[in-house]
Amino acid sequence: MLEAINTTISLGFHNVMFETDIKSLAEAINSSSTFHNELGDHMVQCRGLLTTNFDSVVLFIPRQANKIAHGIARVSLFHPSPHIYYIVPHDLYYIIINEMY
Repeated sequence: MLEAINTTISLGFHNVMFETDIKSLAEAINSSSTFHNELGDHMVQCRGLLTTNFDSVVLFIPRQANKIAHGIARVSLFHPSPHIYYIVPHDLYYIIINEMY
């Protein structure tokens, strides 16, 4: 999530909705709780970046309710490092079209 937030800010994106199927991650970022470990450090960094980009939010979306996110998660297994798709992967194209209707 930290990498995704950093990337969108560096690319100048605004009004971004970050979606995760990990409820505890969304809650940790959206709360003011602190954790005294590496995860806590990442949450503080995420919150700091989100406060500089006021129009961005982190939402919890159950995987079963979000076929697109699930598809992206499956496709991402083929990329060992962060990857930005400028063209929709063939596997995801039909999922996206079906979600629109």
